[in-house]
Amino acid sequence: MRFSKMPQNESKCLLEITTASALQIVSLLVQLSLLYYHMRVIILRTLLIADDERIIREGIAGSCNWESLEINRVLLAADGREAYELIKKESPDVVIIDIIMPEMTGFEVIAQCAKKEHRPEFIIISGYEEFHYAQEAIKYKVKRYLLKPCDPLEIETTVQEVIGELEQRREKSHLEAYLDLLVPEACEQLLRNYLLKDTAKDGELLQKVIGNPSQDYQLVLIIVDELLDYNDLHFIKKSLDAILSLELSWGCTAIIQNRIVLLVKAAEAEQVKVIIQKLSKMLPKRKFSGLKAILSLQGVMERLPSFYRDLIEASYRLSNTVPTENEIALYHVSTAQYSEPVRKIIDYVNQNLDNSSLSLNHVAANVLFHNPDYLGKLFKKECGMKFSDYLMQKRIERAKQIIASSANVKIYEVANKVGLGNSTAYFGQVFRKYTGMLPSEFRDSLG
Repeated sequence: MRFSKMPQNESKCLLEITTASALQIVSLLVQLSLLYYHMRVIILRTLLIADDERIIREGIAGSCNWESLEINRVLLAADGREAYELIKKESPDVVIIDIIMPEMTGFEVIAQCAKKEHRPEFIIISGYEEFHYAQEAIKYKVKRYLLKPCDPLEIETTVQEVIGELEQRREKSHLEAYLDLLVPEACEQLLRNYLLKDTAKDGELLQKVIGNPSQDYQLVLIIVDELLDYNDLHFIKKSLDAILSLELSWGCTAIIQNRIVLLVKAAEAEQVKVIIQKLSKMLPKRKFSGLKAILSLQGVMERLPSFYRDLIEASYRLSNTVPTENEIALYHVSTAQYSEPVRKIIDYVNQNLDNSSLSLNHVAANVLFHNPDYLGKLFKKECGMKFSDYLMQKRIERAKQIIASSANVKIYEVANKVGLGNSTAYFGQVFRKYTGMLPSEFRDSLG
């Protein structure tokens, strides 16, 4: 399908469909939770009884109603070695095992099985004179210790408790597997709805799917200036999702009209630049030249709709910007209001604050290749301050961030990291001029 802009009625239809789909997905998540926590699926299990006394192992095997416990196979072992080999070969769910046996003791068998990814649950049986071994059982995380002679009802009750725990773990792992499949789809639908409609209900649903609503987030808007095929957006999104799975602990993407929105945790926002760079390399240059990406401000989830509106406004301001041919141009919403030369100055400053040689003359000669007087006047006109004041302000802001993030960093190290040399005296003087306190006093004020 070829298009230049999504029709109004098509956009409205998409919104209605996605709203319904989002509610269906959330409803399905709830239903699955109830299903897996209230419905038991019958699974036939295997039990191993290991004891060197034949009368005991065969007596336990024949005196209990195993079928009522959903156990369909009962295996017997006459010594520790035979028990260990059966565990490796048959993978029983539950093992009733004696401690003192030929070849291998019960604890030796348990210790060997501790290395297995799916180890069985053990129930120890032993005589009164060996009860001190119970402490050793705790070491191997064996919770059940029965004394001989064992009552059949006591054995059945103990095995039933163990199987109940196994069933709970199985249900939990299955539920988590289903949620892992559904959450990305639910997140995409709900993110789209919340950004477009900005209702409390959509926000609450998104919070339930994402979790951790109190932390800060950041949006990234990816724009394609000349999109000829709507399927290309899906290709870009899939490529982006593949990168996110490697670079971030969590991220959510959604297609909204002819744009792609990425939601990330603010704590991982520094990785966005790496992600955009990798996306640039992954996409075919001839087909996807001229892409732009805009970063929003950072804030709690309730602010996401307003962040999205700011990004849309910024995209209109950047519509006449000449795109970069070989990579996706990355902008910040706070600089989108400026002309291209000023944006480049601000971006360069933010990325090179540790350069002590950084100055307007340096930027003019090495980055923009413009007259420094012209750039100085343009910068002051748009930013309301001289470049030198802006640069120092940014250096002090970065210094405060470094001091706040590390209690052990030395003051001379901070000065060096923000391009103010190694002199603590000069750095302290400048810091005090802009903050009203010395770096050490600022650190103390943080508590």
